[in-house]
Amino acid sequence: MGIFDFISPGFMWGWRVKGLRRKWDRLREKALNKKRPLRDRLLEKLDTIENNLRTIEETSLNRVTAARIAKEVEIDMEEIKEILRARESEMQDFEKGKYQEKNKSQ
Repeated sequence: MGIFDFISPGFMWGWRVKGLRRKWDRLREKALNKKRPLRDRLLEKLDTIENNLRTIEETSLNRVTAARIAKEVEIDMEEIKEILRARESEMQDFEKGKYQEKNKSQ
């Protein structure tokens, strides 16, 4: 028996939500440094993610629903990270709407 066996799972859930909020904040700061058309699209995606984070933080959801929403948030944030890491040639594809199709085919 370790020390973490006595900690309730609800206690650890708060840390996960705080971590997601922290990652969201960092991504938002990076998106604000991008140029206009890309920045607008990234900020729209980040706004939808923020709504999901607020839902998790402020509403009393059952564990399964909250975990599902948290996983969706993580996936969306990974997608935004990939866009932020992309090269200039890939950015042109993103602006045309072809970035998703290109990544899904790989």
